[in-house]
Amino acid sequence: MTPVQLPLNLPVRQAFGHEDFLVAASNTDAVNWIDRWPDWPSHVLILFGDEGCGKTHLSHVWQDRSSAIRLNEEEFFGQPLVGREKAYIFEDVDTYLSGPGREEQLLHSYNWLKEKASFLLLTARTHPRSWGMSLPDLSSRILSCPIVEMGQADDSLLASVIIKQFADLQVILPSEVLDYLLPRIDRSFAGVRRTVRRIDRLALTEKRAVTIPLARKALESLED
Repeated sequence: MTPVQLPLNLPVRQAFGHEDFLVAASNTDAVNWIDRWPDWPSHVLILFGDEGCGKTHLSHVWQDRSSAIRLNEEEFFGQPLVGREKAYIFEDVDTYLSGPGREEQLLHSYNWLKEKASFLLLTARTHPRSWGMSLPDLSSRILSCPIVEMGQADDSLLASVIIKQFADLQVILPSEVLDYLLPRIDRSFAGVRRTVRRIDRLALTEKRAVTIPLARKALESLED
């Protein structure tokens, strides 16, 4: 079996603790905007893309740099931000805007943050034009912000993530197992992490090497 070597030409940046965020064509624009902070043309940056494209990972990168406070739904919509920190993160904003008073609260937060020279990173699954905003003032302000799409991982990035996850577990992945996993694995970063950990646990439990039959068994167990 031929071991797969981790490609060395992909930049690596720290994300969740011991995990790494790999930069590729699908997320380069978003990474560049994070690198530009605090030199943003607006106090709000919006990252959007399908689930699993890396928005949460990248928001953690910015949180490490900016010491931003990560807000949940109740904290963001349930109380004013007055008197708090200088940087904030709120994820999946497009899934929460349909509630009563939500647009008004987002508009208030936008204006208050601008007045206080504070920053806000919003993530969403869709472009703001699809949010169905009924307040013209909110729509015009949101659409004036930098809006950056993050694409799904291509095979090259996905392979690098899989190899890196196994390397973190001190496992050298055989090339034939990687080839087997690529068309079958959940293509989100979270899905890769879940699959790699399941394969590793199964290998340790059964005291077996990582092979295609073992990987197949692990994938089947994830579907149960």
